[in-house]
Amino acid sequence: MRRLGLVIALLLAMALFAVAPVAQAVPDPDSSQLRAAITQEGVYRHVVALNNIATLNGGERAAGTAGHVASVDYVTGLLEDAGYSVTVQPFDFAFFDELSPARFERVSPDPRTFVNGDEFITMTYSGSGDTTAPLQAVDITIPPTPEPSSTSGCEASDFAGFTAGNVALIQRGTCTFFEKATNAQAAGASAVVIFNEGQPGREALFAGTSGRRGSASR
Repeated sequence: MRRLGLVIALLLAMALFAVAPVAQAVPDPDSSQLRAAITQEGVYRHVVALNNIATLNGGERAAGTAGHVASVDYVTGLLEDAGYSVTVQPFDFAFFDELSPARFERVSPDPRTFVNGDEFITMTYSGSGDTTAPLQAVDITIPPTPEPSSTSGCEASDFAGFTAGNVALIQRGTCTFFEKATNAQAAGASAVVIFNEGQPGREALFAGTSGRRGSASR
């Protein structure tokens, strides 16, 4: 009886393998008609239309802006006119929009108003607010030594003796702007000013992000 059971088990196993479906190669779809329908003139027409949308919306079509919404409406309209049933799926994402121009002033000594976009620029994901407070340097060395970069603001220990409420003046280099800003916030800084390193090739105005997303800029 044991031998018979073994034979039956083997036969069942062989039957299972015998009826297993065999994957069949799916032929590549014929895209010739689609490729023929794409012309240089047609592509250019849509590029011009999208550029016009940007022009009418402050020069941008970035996600979250009015230009993006108008771009979605444009593409949706084209698809619906072609007979497609379109569904637009909303989703949440991190977004930064500077709602009003930033002001940066030196109250004393020698009062001066700096030029936005020429002498300073707001980093993306910066917080909003208004503060007037003394500027306090944080572990700054000009030129930075040892090279190649300054570590200003990269460690919590850089803020030893920092006066809460002051504006932290931090040098660019080594760690991310997010790390520098986070350390300054933990030390009680009311605002953060990050300047270029002060070595050849790094004297110019630069843009960056103080947010965790894309915070690899240094």
